Amino acid sequence: IGTLAAWLATGRHYYTKFEVVEKTEVPVAKDDPLAGTGFYDADSVVTTVRRDEFHLGLLPTPQGLFDKHMLSVVSILGAAWGLFLLLPWWLRRRARKKT
Repeated sequence: IGTLAAWLATGRHYYTKFEVVEKTEVPVAKDDPLAGTGFYDADSVVTTVRRDEFHLGLLPTPQGLFDKHMLSVVSILGAAWGLFLLLPWWLRRRARKKT
């Protein structure tokens, strides 16, 4: 439940992200030589901005075997469920060996 709460708190993105890339409008600088010639159609220009921001994703997006993008809701809950399901089996097996 804690992992799902973290996913909801970080924006409910489908894939894990450590960097956000978005397009934003920036006003044209007054001292820009192209602005005086009418090169731009409007008073603002669309630029691409990159910023560091973490979003826990529902699915992992790894580029390699050991990648920070392996962290996701599915990978965390899958590991937790695996431990939860294997723990009783391991405890029973351990108890049999002692007797």
